Amino acid sequence: MAEKVRDPVCSMEIDPERAAARLEHAGRTWWFCSEGCRRAFEQDPARYAGEAAGHGGEHGTHG
Repeated sequence: MAEKVRDPVCSMEIDPERAAARLEHAGRTWWFCSEGCRRAFEQDPARYAGEAAGHGGEHGTHG
């Protein structure tokens, strides 16, 4: 089983192998629990990427 990662938008812990979405940004791979969280990140990456390792952040809309 892969180590869990944290969705930078809603802070949900997810298995990267089962993540709903992923995105390459600023030389890193970001994993998301939903397409909605990925879209939120794409609209304002500085808001979410500024949180080191994706800890914290507001709960995004899922779906």
